Amino acid sequence: MTMTGEWFHNVETGEVARGVVTPDDGQGDRLEAELWLRPDAAVVGAHVHPHIVERFEVVEGLVGFAIDGRRQEGGPGTAIDIPAGVVHDWWNAGDDVALVRVHVEPARRFIEMIETLFALANTGRTRRGGMPGLLWGAAIAYEYRDVIRFAAPPEPLQRVLFPPLAAVARRRGRNPRDPSLHGPDSAARLKDGPDAALAAKLALAAARAAAERGEAPARA
Repeated sequence: MTMTGEWFHNVETGEVARGVVTPDDGQGDRLEAELWLRPDAAVVGAHVHPHIVERFEVVEGLVGFAIDGRRQEGGPGTAIDIPAGVVHDWWNAGDDVALVRVHVEPARRFIEMIETLFALANTGRTRRGGMPGLLWGAAIAYEYRDVIRFAAPPEPLQRVLFPPLAAVARRRGRNPRDPSLHGPDSAARLKDGPDAALAAKLALAAARAAAERGEAPARA
C-alpha cells in the first residue's frame, strides 16, 4: 500500500502524484493526493467508478472535464465532485503544468489499480496514452471491476468478453496483482522522491521525442 509522501508517475499519461493522506494513515479508507499534469496529460480514457466518489480541486493551471457527456474547463479554485457511477474523463486543457488536489473514497483498491496501470505504462506494456493492450486490459478490468469500468467497449459486451479474456490473460502471465507491479520496487514509483518527481512532471522533451520516434504496439 502507498504511504503518505510517496511519489508516483506515469510516463504515458503525463501524471505525477504524491500521496497526502492514504488509507494507512488511520483516517479511513480514503486518499488525498497532489497530482501534477504535463501540458499534454490526460487520463487513460472515459470511465466509471461503480462505488467510488471523487473530488478534483484545481490549484494551478487549466483542467478539462467531461462528466456524463458534459464538457467544461476549470482554473484555480474550481472544484468538481464526481459521484459513484458517473462516466467521466479529464485532461490538462492548458499550455502549462497543472496541479490538482484529488480526493478518492474508498481508496485502497483504487490505489492498487492505479499502481498497476502506472507500472505497466512505465515498463512499455501499454499503448501510447497509457491504455493496456487487449489481454492486460481485460485482466485489469476483471480484477478491478469493483473499482473501475471503462466507457468502451459497451458494458454488456465487457460482461461477455472480459471474464474469458481475463482467464486467458492469467494463463499467459498477465496478473494485475503480480507483486512486481506493486510495493516499494514498483516501476510506478519515483524512488528518488520529490526532486525526481518535479523533474519528471516538467520533462516534456523525452516524452515528445519518444512520440516522434513512434511506438511499438503494446503487448496484448
